[in-house]
Amino acid sequence: RNFMSEIIDYIPYLRKKIGHDKCLSVGLTAMVFNQKGEVLIERRKDNGKYCFPGGSIDLNETVLEGLKREIKEETGIEIKNISLFSIRSGEKCDFYYPNGDITQYVDLNFLAEADGRIEIKAQASETTEVYFCPFDRLPSRAQFTPGSSSMIEKYLKKDFRITID
Repeated sequence: RNFMSEIIDYIPYLRKKIGHDKCLSVGLTAMVFNQKGEVLIERRKDNGKYCFPGGSIDLNETVLEGLKREIKEETGIEIKNISLFSIRSGEKCDFYYPNGDITQYVDLNFLAEADGRIEIKAQASETTEVYFCPFDRLPSRAQFTPGSSSMIEKYLKKDFRITID
């Protein structure tokens, strides 16, 4: 394979080599807002938790390419006016998948706007629902993944500095 230019779906590639062992990956997540100021949330199929859309960067992909691809794949929505919101890392970013995979993420979290005509399309393999929700009607923090819950708390504090944790 020509690893120099080909975009490679990295996590499956890596898992073939290491099995379920803990690995490190770069996670990309965005709080995507529509023109009404509502935020896009999704409910994960694997654990039933709510989260903001995103995923992992692939090999040879830029952060921006990966973020746009993941949001589009999971929701059908294109994004614009993207800005870095926070970076999280360490053991608090360990994610245990139902199949036994363990991944520790370095999470790059962004704020973005939905671009153009919005037609939500949930990715049936990963999510059970995707919708825009007013911030004051979000499900409880306990129903969110820890990373998304921390993004909500930071946003509610109106802390728009780029934080590194």
